[in-house]
This record gives sequence, structure tokens and C-alpha cells, in this order.
Amino acid sequence: MNFFKKTACIVLLMAVGALYANDIKVSNVAFNKKKGTVNFELYWENGWKNSKNHDAAWAFVKLIDTKGNYVHGTLGNSSHTITAINGPEGDLSVPEDRVGVFVAPGAMHRGDVHWNVQLMLDASVLKNLPENVTAQVFAIEMVYVPKGSFYVGATEKEAIDYASFYESDASGNPVGPYHITSENQAIKVGPEEGNLYYQIGNSPYRGDHEGTVPSAFPKGHDAFYIMKYETTQGLYCDFLNAIPAHLASKLSPHEVEKYYEKKGGIRYNNDQYKADTYNRPANFITWDDGASFADWAGLRPMTELEFTKAARGIADPLVHEFPWGTDNTAALKRKVALTDELILEDGISEADLNDTNRQVYGASYYWVMDLAGSLWEKCVTIGHPIGRNYQGTHGDGSLSEDGSATNEDWPKGINEEGGYGYRGGGYYYHDMKISDFNPHSPTSYRPYGSWSGGPRSIAYSQRYVRTTQ
Repeated sequence: MNFFKKTACIVLLMAVGALYANDIKVSNVAFNKKKGTVNFELYWENGWKNSKNHDAAWAFVKLIDTKGNYVHGTLGNSSHTITAINGPEGDLSVPEDRVGVFVAPGAMHRGDVHWNVQLMLDASVLKNLPENVTAQVFAIEMVYVPKGSFYVGATEKEAIDYASFYESDASGNPVGPYHITSENQAIKVGPEEGNLYYQIGNSPYRGDHEGTVPSAFPKGHDAFYIMKYETTQGLYCDFLNAIPAHLASKLSPHEVEKYYEKKGGIRYNNDQYKADTYNRPANFITWDDGASFADWAGLRPMTELEFTKAARGIADPLVHEFPWGTDNTAALKRKVALTDELILEDGISEADLNDTNRQVYGASYYWVMDLAGSLWEKCVTIGHPIGRNYQGTHGDGSLSEDGSATNEDWPKGINEEGGYGYRGGGYYYHDMKISDFNPHSPTSYRPYGSWSGGPRSIAYSQRYVRTTQ
């Protein structure tokens, strides 16, 4: 989608108000068309870089006209700069497709970060822009998951009953968790010695337990970035407000029956979408809604193997293990409140999160938040041929004319064709019955690991990733 038109080249200097995404704030955005620069301040709380990993912001630019049409701000090859206002020096990493930039602490740090950033746009983007165009910068907090081997699955009976992966013996019985040792390995699935396998019982939701996971399928061995939090209602509103109105109306969940009685907080007033609270997780997001958002943001869906890596890291699996590294929820202070907000109880702050207390915060091995206990998260499955054909292409920032994602290898969900499933458990109601996998699902459990059904629902959403280079 673009709105390139013949127009005189003029200098355009415009600013937009601050945009918030969880603890991130983008402010003082200025676009100079003649120079091809976009300047902005970027701030977030509780940033870190340690010997294990770091967090970062995925920042990207949209050039939007008065009718809501947009051009994605593809970046130039060089001349990007970052200057510290507060905190450590910053590091800018632009991927080969130049769809956006990762902004991260450039030195060991724990605490708030605040930088001035200047990005150069690609010259092709600046050609024939209409006069009344505004630059907007969006930023999403991400967590870096380093390269390394890891285990998927578990072998205790309860895990096997819920379709956990394992390494098979010659008869299809579990030997141990399955070891992912290379990004490019082709993984054979089936009841033969050394293969990955899982049991589905009588459930149609756990996969076909056959086939080969090709070498191109993203396995989580190599480094990638994952959203620190689930997509929030405020972030999703930012997306809706940045695309044409007729597309936004198709992708917004706010007209779902009893939406506002079921933790929904996205409203449409005065031609704008606004969330009651910015950081409430965005429920009622279908696979296709989310795929559109991911394509627009230059990200991609995560796979169920990457979900496990982000949760468990390189640690050995525990029996009945949750993403925070224990077999129970007794210490957990990250909960859905009666206000429907996902909060930290007892006044605790993420500023105090560390490797020894992450079970209190519900944080994963890499400090990714809420991988269990909030919303069911959709992942590309290895349990269906469509899922296994996923190659992990990234969104390019632009949608099709009907507002859908343009990546051919991504599963499509409108007609429940298959290719994705659900991980992590879902919080439905305050008086819901607690089960073995709701609202908190152990990392290895896959009761709906290959179910691609489900319309917009109170407890369905997803988060997205991007491979590093």
C-alpha cells in the first residue's frame, strides 16, 4: 500500500506527540524531508544489559497522510546516530531489510535508558511524497534471546498426556526431552529412535505427530528478539490509528458482543481508537488480526519451539516447569486484578527483577514476561503441514489492499486452514476453575498446540519476534 504521487519537493518538519508501549515512550519526533532524517527521543524503564542477554526497542517509522494512508519508512544504509541523554551509551542495529532498527544499551546496565536517535530514511521512500505527511515513530520493547542449544518438551506422565515433545526410542516411548542443537537441522517427527515425537491421544488439537520439520523452519537455536510483553490494547490502538480507517474497522475487536464485559478496553471515538488503559493485554485478537499487526510492524509470528526457548532458555527442564523456572505458582505476584489489569502485587517493581526472584514476577529465563497466566499465545506449530512450511520471513511494514499480511509462508487463520496453535494458558474470568493448564500452563504442555480454530476470544492473543543476523 502506498500513496506516492507527483509533488514538489519541499522541506517538511513535523512532530507528533509521545507514543507509549508498556514502559517505552517515544517523544519529540521531527521529520526533515529535505535531509531525509527522522529524529526522536526514546525512553524506557528497567532496561538492562548483562552477561546473559539484554532488552531493546524495535523502532520503525511510518509516513502517514491526512487520510490515514501510509508509506513504511525504510531506512538508509548508514548515517544513523544515537546520543545518550541518561543512562549508558546506546547501540543501533539495522537489519539487512532496513525495515526498522534495534536500539539497545551499548554497555552493561540496569535501570532506565534515555537517548536521542536520528535515523536516515532510504532515498526511494522520500520520492514523490505528498505534502501533508507526518512521520510517526513506533517502539516496542523486545528481549534478546541468544544463540544456543536447548531442550523442548518433558517426560513426566502429565506432560506426555498433554502432548509434550520428547525424544523417542524405537517404539515411540520417551527417552528424554528433545535437544535442539542447530538452527538448520531437519527434525524428523515419528515413533522411531532419535526422532522428536509426542502423543495426541484422542484430541484433534495436538497435531499430526508426523512429518519432517524442515531446516528453514525457525527453531529458536539462533538468536532472535521477542516482545517482552504480549501485544497491549494501547499498542494495538497505535496500529489501528496508523492505517486507513476502512482497514482498521475490520481489524478492531471493539464491536465483539459483550466486549467491554470481557476485559476489552479499545474504543472508537472521534475517528480515533483509544485504549482505556494502555498496558492491558490485547485480547480478542485473531491470528489474522495479529498477522496484520506483525507485518505492519516488521516482525513475524513465533514458533512453538521459539516459545520454549524464550521461556526455558538453555536450562535443563524441570518436572511441571513453568516459564519462571519453578514447578508451582506459590511465589507469583504477577496476576490479573479484579480491575482486569495485569499487575504486580504488593508494590513490587520490575526494577528489582533478577535471576533469583523471577518466579515472583512471572519472568522467563531471559526475563520475558507473561508467557503463562495471561492470554493464550498463538504460535506456528510443527503439528500441521502448513505450520511446518513456515520459513520465518519478516513483515515488510506494508499490508495488502484488504489489510491482511502479505507473507506467503505465514499460516492463514480466517478459514481455520491450520498451521498454528496455542501455548501458555489463558485467564478467562476472575472466578474461573483452575485446571492443569489454565490459566497457567507449564512450558512443555500442548493441549491446544496445533489447534488453529478459535474466533476472537476473551483469552486469545499473541506476541511476535524477529530473527537477528
